[in-house]
Amino acid sequence: MSVGTQNRAAIYGIVGKSGSGKGLCVKGELIKKWRGAILVWSPLEDSDNYTEVIKGIVCRNIAEVVSAIQKGHKRVVLRAGEVGDMKSQFDRFCRIAWELVGWMIVVEELSQVTKASWAPQAWKKICTAGRHRGLTVVGVCQRPAQVDKDFFGNCSTIRCYKVGFMADAKSMADVMFCTPAEILSLEQFHYIERDVDGNKNRVGVAKLPKT
Repeated sequence: MSVGTQNRAAIYGIVGKSGSGKGLCVKGELIKKWRGAILVWSPLEDSDNYTEVIKGIVCRNIAEVVSAIQKGHKRVVLRAGEVGDMKSQFDRFCRIAWELVGWMIVVEELSQVTKASWAPQAWKKICTAGRHRGLTVVGVCQRPAQVDKDFFGNCSTIRCYKVGFMADAKSMADVMFCTPAEILSLEQFHYIERDVDGNKNRVGVAKLPKT
């Protein structure tokens, strides 16, 4: 993987309330077709089970993450929030992510570690200049109104499933260039996806796993 400005930014914003279909997108589409290294921030690992999804190693603190990467592990999950202050831990997680080249960085529950007008500097750096490191970034949240606006402003693709609050529908309508009603009327597993580079929206339905 090359490093530099010639890399195309690949930043995905995946939004929706619990059970709307976010996991089908992140795990069933983005991760499933990814063959490279992955680092995951997973505050709800007991239920999200990224360790099994990516066939990786689970860590319970930043020191374990550093050790795992130094030992050559290419698929690493941090069970976030178990030790210490979560926002401080997220900042350190992002500092580690910035040093990687060509990895996919997945951040679950983004609204827990950023605010509408604030995010750790290391996260901002990843979102604004991650392409210099060849990073593919996936940010996932249920409450987009509470997420750092710079993140959505730097996304290359935004997929929005049904949200549960008017504030979230309005927030996403601003970045999706649609109406809050269009978002609130989405059925389970249905989404609106915006190709930011192509400046266009499309509608779709999440692919359910075969039984």
